[in-house]
Amino acid sequence: MDTGSNGFEGMTGRLAAAAMARLNRDMERAAVAELDPAPDDAVLAVGFGPGVGVAALTARLTAGTVGGIDPSSTMVELAVRRNRAAVEGGRVRLVVADAASIPWPDGSFGAVVAVNSLQFWDPLDVSLREVARVLAPGGVLVTLTHCWAIEKRAPVDEWVEMVTVLLRDAGFVGLESRTQPFRSGEGLVLRVRAR
Repeated sequence: MDTGSNGFEGMTGRLAAAAMARLNRDMERAAVAELDPAPDDAVLAVGFGPGVGVAALTARLTAGTVGGIDPSSTMVELAVRRNRAAVEGGRVRLVVADAASIPWPDGSFGAVVAVNSLQFWDPLDVSLREVARVLAPGGVLVTLTHCWAIEKRAPVDEWVEMVTVLLRDAGFVGLESRTQPFRSGEGLVLRVRAR
């Protein structure tokens, strides 16, 4: 993921974060509900932006932990600020990294969630293998992505077909997909399980 070309650093990143915090809030909550983690789970948030979803996860994981990666140092800074008590309490660890190189050992998480970031994972096949690597066997990956963001790359149906092949090749099974309306537009929900 090239953070510079995606415009999520510095003042531009701060402006984007303010918009994301407002517009993506319902998607973040829906992703956590779809994931349905147990209170003691360890969950990784990929591309967590300003940290709204991290806060929703932390509220749900009363005895668990949240790890998070985002390639933007600005987003990490803002998310740490938003989740300061949980970070200081050791329940949340947020780092600058991208999905192609996740700095946690194999099988570290029971679940992974990504809201409006899957379309930036580059290369996508490598990133999906990395996510599979850090998931424990049977762990769940849930992604929610704006359909309009996907359509910048390909029609949604074609994109789902392509991602389905890559997910299978990365070691995932049981793909479920659907579109759902959100305040900021139609979103694609993907749910899959690690072998």
